[in-house]
Amino acid sequence: MTAASIGPAGPDVFSEIQRFLADEAELLDRRAFAEWFDLLTPDVSYRVAVHVARRTEDGAQMHDIIDEDRENLRLRVDQLANPRLTKAENPASLYRRLVTNVRADRTETAGVFFVRTNLLVYKGRHGGGDLYAGEREDTLRRVDGRLRIAARLVRLDQTVLLGGTLSTLL
Repeated sequence: MTAASIGPAGPDVFSEIQRFLADEAELLDRRAFAEWFDLLTPDVSYRVAVHVARRTEDGAQMHDIIDEDRENLRLRVDQLANPRLTKAENPASLYRRLVTNVRADRTETAGVFFVRTNLLVYKGRHGGGDLYAGEREDTLRRVDGRLRIAARLVRLDQTVLLGGTLSTLL
């Protein structure tokens, strides 16, 4: 993330950020993709990375498996919202997102906050389900007085996606 932290967000802003993240998770769980898309800034960056299996002494390494901008996210949202355009989500999966351990910092830019969270997503499918666990780093920016997602980096605690593909918005 490009936002440099300069200290913790105050209690009112912290509470607002927690509510924003809970509301965002609910939108995604309800498959309210158009409303979720409205939470993004025009210049949004959305990345998902997995761990690369290496020897411990070589240190942790990550590999991006998704690197999208607003237009790519619009295509993804349109596909997920239309059952005729995707086999991966027809019938639709059932989701539950848990966003925890919220840490929110102010940045040098007024109205921009750097937020770190832990994430657990359960994706229920007929005959089973998938779990995605990891950490998120978000840059939230005020646009017209409301918080919006300017950047998201998800680092999954996985080296292999057992579900095969990642049609899930994290």
